[in-house]
Formats: sequence, structure tokens, C-alpha cells
Amino acid sequence: MEQEVINSANQLNGESNNKVVAVLGVGHVVNDSYMNFFQPLLPLLIATMGLSLAQVGLITAVFSVTSSVSQIIIGSVTDRFGTRAFVYLGPLLAAIMMSSIGLIYDYVLLLIVVSLAGLGIAAFHPPASAIVGHTNTRNSGRAMSLFSLGGNVGFAAMPLIVVPLVATFGLSATPVLVLPGIAVAILLYRLTARIQYLNQRVGTPFLSTVRSQLIPFVALLGTVAFRSLAFFSLITFLPILLAGRGYSLVAGGAILSVLALSGALGGLLGGILSDRTGPRPVIIGSQLTSVPFLLLALFSSGTMFIVLLGLVGASLLASFSVAVVAAQQIFPDNRATASSLALGFGLGLGGLGVGLISFVADAFSFGIEQTVFYVSFLPIVAAAFALGLPGKRVE
Repeated sequence: MEQEVINSANQLNGESNNKVVAVLGVGHVVNDSYMNFFQPLLPLLIATMGLSLAQVGLITAVFSVTSSVSQIIIGSVTDRFGTRAFVYLGPLLAAIMMSSIGLIYDYVLLLIVVSLAGLGIAAFHPPASAIVGHTNTRNSGRAMSLFSLGGNVGFAAMPLIVVPLVATFGLSATPVLVLPGIAVAILLYRLTARIQYLNQRVGTPFLSTVRSQLIPFVALLGTVAFRSLAFFSLITFLPILLAGRGYSLVAGGAILSVLALSGALGGLLGGILSDRTGPRPVIIGSQLTSVPFLLLALFSSGTMFIVLLGLVGASLLASFSVAVVAAQQIFPDNRATASSLALGFGLGLGGLGVGLISFVADAFSFGIEQTVFYVSFLPIVAAAFALGLPGKRVE
């Protein structure tokens, strides 16, 4: 059955694999741009709503759980039953919810809206990643890295769009940013209508596979969780740190984009390298490399600070698409569910940890600089977990 699904996905009713990856990449740009919508606005939201660091951490934690952990359910449904709706309705829901943030001044309502936006973002990833994983099984690292590049570019680009918009017209201008989500939902609907894979079932139950792959399964979750904890902590705390250092909202958003865009380039390079070496060396090497860069950045300023943050992003996220490939190699008969583990469940665990770090920082009166200093060592834990991943490249 799995081979039938692969053949169907490779044929795609006459559509070229490159075109499918390109269109899904565009969808990934828009979908993941909404993942970095509210974070650069946090200094403004803190000022207008009087939020504490713990409340900010809770927003990030809730968003991370709904945008990430829910992917395991979506991935399982996709593998068992197939669906088109997740691919195009997800970005649409994310766009509607995130673009309404500028109209909200109640903290509880903000949590609800961010949660729903997270569900929309989550819905896109498992089925889209599964399609990409089927289109090119030999160069899966390259295909997945190109797809992931789209998401990382979108993530990097949004601060450059939303911050100048809000700085010029105020928070009430955010609803205009629903338009890209509507446009890409239409594009994805037209694409998925021609892909048979989304209507087919896949055979092997996921839980039965987990029992035979328990060590790689735990290693994968631990690796992604601690890498994500480091990254989500940075994008949550970095705008606050920059504001404390005297950077404007616009400058802070631009620096956040440098971190994310360099991560996109690092992810592309990591995917290409993984086709040669296998996922494990790339993941371990990139995580260990990010630690000294982040520590040096904390004690730097000016241009050197920005350059070092770029190196942090490139090294920390070099394993982003590689982790998805590793997951699909561990669970080849459940690609959507496997993708949800690497893109979703592990990310959610990491994001949930941001809330815990925030509460601990408040409880012990850690300053923002001290908090980020401790965060700098988290990639070492991610690298340690990665030792349990399969060591060979799987054809």
C-alpha cells in the first residue's frame, strides 16, 4: 500500500514534482509567516495591556501547543484517512485569527485567538510535508529543505511587514494582513484537488511502529523539543532584550528577521548536507555550533551582535528540515504522522517549556539577559538526544 501511495504521489496526475514542491513552498511561506506575527509586537502589547513576563510566556506556550502538539492528531488523521481540507483551510484560519490581534485588548481573548491561529498553522504541516516527502525519495533532504526554506522565509519576513505597518498605522491596521492567507488558500485548494495521495489511506498503524522504534522515537522528540525550546525562547525574549538595550520596535523586528532568515539559509544547507552524511551528524554538529555563537552574541553589541545572531539562527535551524527527514526515515509508512512529530509535537514541547522558563525567571527575579544566558546551553541537550537517532543515511 505504501508503494502505491508513493507512485500516486510521484505521478500527481501529470503535475511535476518540482511544481508541487514549489506551490507547497509558497503555501509554507504564507502559513509560517503567521507563526511570527505577534512576537515582534510583544513590547507594544506589554505596554498597552500591562503584561508580565509570565503572561507573555503563557501566550507563547499556548500558541506553541496549539500550533505544534495538535499536529500529531492531524498527522494521524491524514495517514489513516487522507484529507485535502487541512492543506488549504489551515492557512486561512491562521490568517483570519492572527490578523485580528490588533483589534484585541483583552488578555483572555488574545489567548483564545492565538490558540485558534495555532490550530490553523498546525493543520497545514503534516499533509504538506507528507506530500513533499513522497515526491523525491532519493534526495529527500534537498526536497524537504526547499519546502522548509519557504516556511523559514515566511517566518523571517513577517516582522519586516507587520512592524512597519503597526508603527505607521497602529495596531488597528493588522486585519489587512489576512489577504495573503486568502490568496494562498485558493492556490492550495486548486493544487490539492489534483493530488490523489490525499484521498488514499496508508496501512501500518503508527503506535505499532513506535514499539519497534522506541529509542529513535524518544531521541527524535528530545532533539526537536530542546532545539525548539532554545529557538522559541529566543524569539520570545529577544524583542524584550532588544527593547531593554534601547532598540526601537522596528529595529527589533528587523533583527528578529535576521535570526529567522539566517535560519532559513542554514536549514537549506543542512538539508543538502544530510543527503550526503545522513541526518544525525548534521543535527549534532549544528546544535553544538550554535552555543558559542549565542554566548558571544550576548556579550557583543552593534554590528557584531547582529552578525552573531545570524550565525545562531543558521546553526540552530540547520537541523530543521533534517529532523523531518529523520522522522520520515524512522516511520516510512506514516510520513504525515512522522512529520507532525518533527514539526509539531516536539516543537510544542519546546514551546511549552518557554512558559516554564518565564515563570522560573519571574520567580527567581532573573533579568532578561540572565534568562537568555541560561537558554544558550539548551542546544547541548538537543545534541545529546540526537545521539539516539539512526546513524546511516536511508535510501
